[in-house]
Amino acid sequence: MDTNATRAPLGGAKEKQEPRKMVDRATRREMRLPFRYRRSSQEEWSPGETVNISESGLLFSSNELLEVDTRLEITFQTSGDIILERSTRGAAVVRRVLSNWPDTQLMFGARFVS
Repeated sequence: MDTNATRAPLGGAKEKQEPRKMVDRATRREMRLPFRYRRSSQEEWSPGETVNISESGLLFSSNELLEVDTRLEITFQTSGDIILERSTRGAAVVRRVLSNWPDTQLMFGARFVS
């Protein structure tokens, strides 16, 4: 692909396109793990399950509809009181998708935040 390609807009004059920047992505590992999450304003934890995870974030499924930019607390401890505060990580929902048939479910991409 020529990153310096030009295109003709409706008026016919050529305009130069900006080159696309490549973004380094963290290696994702497919991993199905149960975890709990809650919105920053909630007391109660909700269940979820990871689809894949990396050092920068995770893709997970949930039965609850979450909006993009929702701030979450995530813990991989699945029952009882949180043992260590450090076992809880902050995250922000960055995308949501509906998985394909036949296992249609809500899926969310979240980025870890500090």
